[in-house]
Amino acid sequence: MNEDKRQPNETASDRAARRRRQQKATDRVCVTAAALVITLVLLLGCVFSLTGQDKAYSENENRWLAGKPRLTFSSLADGKFMKDAETYFSDQFPLRDRLVRARTYIAIFCGQSERNDVYIGKKHFLFEKPAAYEEERMNATLGAIDGVSRRYPDVRSFIAVAPNASEILPELLPHNAPRQDQTAQIQKIYESLPEITSVDLCAAFKDAGHRDRLYYRTDHHWTTAGAELAFRKIAEIMGLDTRGSSYISYPVCSDFQGTLASSAGFFRAQDTISVIVPGAELKYTVNYTDEKITRPSVFDLSKLSQKNRYEVFFGGNFAQVRIETDADSERELLIVKDSYANCLVPMLLPYFKTVIMVDPRYYRGNFDQLMERETVTDMLWLYNANTLLTDTSIAARM
Repeated sequence: MNEDKRQPNETASDRAARRRRQQKATDRVCVTAAALVITLVLLLGCVFSLTGQDKAYSENENRWLAGKPRLTFSSLADGKFMKDAETYFSDQFPLRDRLVRARTYIAIFCGQSERNDVYIGKKHFLFEKPAAYEEERMNATLGAIDGVSRRYPDVRSFIAVAPNASEILPELLPHNAPRQDQTAQIQKIYESLPEITSVDLCAAFKDAGHRDRLYYRTDHHWTTAGAELAFRKIAEIMGLDTRGSSYISYPVCSDFQGTLASSAGFFRAQDTISVIVPGAELKYTVNYTDEKITRPSVFDLSKLSQKNRYEVFFGGNFAQVRIETDADSERELLIVKDSYANCLVPMLLPYFKTVIMVDPRYYRGNFDQLMERETVTDMLWLYNANTLLTDTSIAARM
């Protein structure tokens, strides 16, 4: 007998119970259908992953993707094959980029404001999660820096640590986002290096107008405008005569979406990258030491066709880069740096006959031999706070 028809002598409670049974039956059908659809989609996705051509690299996530796992008796016995297979299907699933992006937007809709250590702030600003000051690690790093300055007392030594966007734009952070007092962290770093002349970039950035133009919204780097502001302060402290000097800024792309957008899967904003060059003509050559390559420019415009367009500055990070200029100067500058320096260094070229950049994260040479071989007159440690607080390569290389 059809339960949809009212039964003889059926009471109100009987009718309510019948409706509940009908609803439960309907729910079971819906859940079963949904499960079948999801299973079918997953199976088809796995089939397409196995039969289609794998993607080697995800530009959106800025990382290499897993390849097909190799099936061996040992990998099957110890569970490695199943673990690798799970990673492979996750990385190679069809329409993965769209699914990752959809998951991010759903999380934001549900009130989440952090994805993969990236804060999703106001005005579509993304912020790198600030690092804590760990005493043991920083003692090793600062001890290495101090040791270099003491071994070479005739070299004028300077240090400039750039605050990250979360320190300069706190009003754009999401509500209740955990913070670190980077101004205090940087001050502690400077106080630990009394033999090195420090550059206060925190005050300069906090006092600047249009502070939201000093950092990219989608990337962890400062913009060229931020780098220029830092350059002016560094030049002042280093005693560079910038009177009468001029710089010209050229926008080279307007659709940049950087590392923070890739990490968070949040692509609601785009940034403009500009390059800046001295107004006066300057001749120079750029030598990539390990690669044995010489180029006529600090800019690699071919990088504008790839995902990480910040690499337009020098083509990315390298262990050692040596720049020879025709500047009317006898000073030779050694910069120990992270990627923040890449867009600032072009502004320093008119004031030094030689600029050498060393990135300890990639450098494998003997640092003391480098110092003894060169005629360095000035040394600049140029880092952003997060990198200096987390990096261990300075202590290992110096």
